[in-house]
Amino acid sequence: MAVFYTIFKVFLSLWWLWLPIFLFALLVELWVKYLQVKAIKKINWLLLEVKIPRGIEKTPKAMEQIFAGLHGVLTSVKFLDKYLYGKVQKWFSLEIAGIGGGVYFFIRTPEEFRNLIEAQIHAQYPDAEISEVLDYTGNLSKEIPGKNYNIGGVEFVLDKANHYPIRTYQFFEEKEPERRIDPVASFLEILSKLRPNENIFIQYVIKPTGEKDWKEEGIAAVNKLIGKKTEAKKGWLGNFLEGLGEFTVNLLKAIAVYPEWGAAKKEEKAAAQSLSPGDKLIVEAIDNKMSKLAFKVCARFVYVAANDIFNPANISATIGAFKQFNTINLNAFKPNSKAGTSVDHPRLIPFIKNRREFLKKIDFIDRYVKRKFSKNKKDFIFNIEELATVYHYPILAVETPTLRRVEAKKAEPPASLPVE
Repeated sequence: MAVFYTIFKVFLSLWWLWLPIFLFALLVELWVKYLQVKAIKKINWLLLEVKIPRGIEKTPKAMEQIFAGLHGVLTSVKFLDKYLYGKVQKWFSLEIAGIGGGVYFFIRTPEEFRNLIEAQIHAQYPDAEISEVLDYTGNLSKEIPGKNYNIGGVEFVLDKANHYPIRTYQFFEEKEPERRIDPVASFLEILSKLRPNENIFIQYVIKPTGEKDWKEEGIAAVNKLIGKKTEAKKGWLGNFLEGLGEFTVNLLKAIAVYPEWGAAKKEEKAAAQSLSPGDKLIVEAIDNKMSKLAFKVCARFVYVAANDIFNPANISATIGAFKQFNTINLNAFKPNSKAGTSVDHPRLIPFIKNRREFLKKIDFIDRYVKRKFSKNKKDFIFNIEELATVYHYPILAVETPTLRRVEAKKAEPPASLPVE
């Protein structure tokens, strides 16, 4: 303890050295935050409702192509852009809303990307109707929670690292159309059964990402499974010294032992062939996830209802619908307890617990209405296949009477029509 006390005392005595550096770094961080908030306020947002006609046979693969096109908005934020103008990567919000039993699909986007979204959707769904609508959240943050309405919500995180995928739509598909299972059908069934003054809003806030850290972790995980050594980054000097040492050792060994070329590769191949069926599936799943474009995602839902009909079972049902994407050996959704609306602390007295829950509900609904990313930086990575799995327009087999659809096809007038 005396040693630690001495070190601490010396550290304090050098305050004139480290305190200015600390304050300068803090000032820069606050300055960037100020610029970013200012830049975000200048974004003109639009809420688009998408209605799909009946009888379409498109699978979620079509939605995957749409997300591939939306990934094109990825921009590199350079040093001067960040520290002088507060430039940020712009994002989208994908939403499924159950409002009094009606089911709606929305996309919230910066105005500058409206044409891009419409072009990508019409390329896959030519008869879709896309229209700008008023934000259905309205004055939600001002009125809820209150005397008349209550809310319950959950923000999700992944159970494992980003390079492990969830169960995607390909595991639900069958060759015969009548046997296909649509994972979004579970959500639509819950939303269509809501009563008046009951609402469930599901939201995926997404932005394209070019980050490579999660892929490097995935490569390391695959190498570990197949028995391949992962080379650490040592720089040119480290690699030179390591190569020189390896050459010297092999040269000395060659005097007594005849060298066997490709021995390391043979060992790796043998290890890969000895993988169990489960490990092979994990390797293939990780490789597949890393091979596709990716988005940073925040997933959440909120249940809003009048106090006299508020039913917590709807919260449990929605959480249960998310579990269909979970796998034991790969990845899974799990609630982020620190970013939800409930306080699970049995030792708190009722007054303090109710007050903390009230503040958490206000914070949660504010994040939903403003389409913020997750609390405590718990965003995760989805590739376009995973994203298309959790958000896509229902396939032909899904019949939800209250789903907003295009009721009649629109056609262009014939070219020979006389015009006065």
